Amino acid sequence: MKFEIDDTIKEQFDYYQNMCSLLSEFKESKFDPPAEIEKIEQWEKENDTTLPYQYKSWLALSEYSWILDGYVEFFLPQIGSFDDDNDVIVIGSVIGDGEEILISRESGKIFSFFDGETEEYNDFDDLLSCLSGYVEDSAKEFLGDDWVAIYNERFESK
Repeated sequence: MKFEIDDTIKEQFDYYQNMCSLLSEFKESKFDPPAEIEKIEQWEKENDTTLPYQYKSWLALSEYSWILDGYVEFFLPQIGSFDDDNDVIVIGSVIGDGEEILISRESGKIFSFFDGETEEYNDFDDLLSCLSGYVEDSAKEFLGDDWVAIYNERFESK
């Protein structure tokens, strides 16, 4: 069966790429080519787990994403530890200061962990929506209050 990328995640991915392009004069970003779905499925098999469909969709669009000078990065999953157990999958980081984006192996829930505190998200789309606040704040900082009009003129007319 052919893997179909989640439409919502494709929209989010396009938005992030567009915003990174819009802000490229001020902050660097990088989106690697897609991960092969076979590679993702092999990882799942080797680690006896199933990754959330939306996260797999992101990987099927870019195997590694480094967004706005590393404010956030997403990468191929890695088995990690949380509270001294190998019970999480590390899928990214925020700000590079130790905040990790994780998936619980037990529940499949996506959450972040930093400085002893966790924040849970409804799904990968919810995480991306929460992180977009910083992206939009950056656009306002560098492009001014009319950044939305600039964005729309550049990307919505296509």
